[in-house]
Amino acid sequence: MTKARTLALKIDTRELDTLRDRLGEMTGEEIGRATVTALNGVVDRAYELSRERMIAGINLSDDYLRRRMRVEHATKGKPVASITASGARDDLTVLSRFDAKPVIVQNKKGRAGKGNELLGIPSGQRQAGVKVSVTRGNEDFIERGFMLPLRRGTQAGGNGYGVFARSRDGTLKHRYGPSVYQLFAYQVQTVSYAAEEDLEETLIEQVTEVLQKVNP
Repeated sequence: MTKARTLALKIDTRELDTLRDRLGEMTGEEIGRATVTALNGVVDRAYELSRERMIAGINLSDDYLRRRMRVEHATKGKPVASITASGARDDLTVLSRFDAKPVIVQNKKGRAGKGNELLGIPSGQRQAGVKVSVTRGNEDFIERGFMLPLRRGTQAGGNGYGVFARSRDGTLKHRYGPSVYQLFAYQVQTVSYAAEEDLEETLIEQVTEVLQKVNP
């Protein structure tokens, strides 16, 4: 069995050497509370920034990203927070999600055809390709493409629709668009840098606030 891929952005405090002296003035309980509060605030902001950058120009909804990403907050016993996206096959993004529309043409003479009720294609007409908009404002044409209902159990169309295309040698292939995993992988390094800077600033603020209460 192939192990599913996951991509995680992890945020912790191990590299914050600039705070070492100031943390020495606090109790373990105070350090723990300040660390957890800072980490969780930073991971939430990093999560917002990640999604914002991931769908900039891509024709996916923020809700779709939220359903395929996971945020794990830090706790007192585990001062690490993370954002995770799965690269498992079940989490790939079918091309039909990107505003896919079948291109409908009249059948050739003498071939009435049944059409396709599920796709709203009347009798006597057929699909002659598919148009999709992966990036907002742009439309691509999938030559020799067509849409088919994806089954959920025995229900045709119960899992939405897929875009398929047959190559010149007759091979049929289900087409996919950029997945949440791929979009996150593209942004994770720059978001990680931003999170590290945010964490240092946020933890300094938390530490300062605690010390001011102890030594007003």
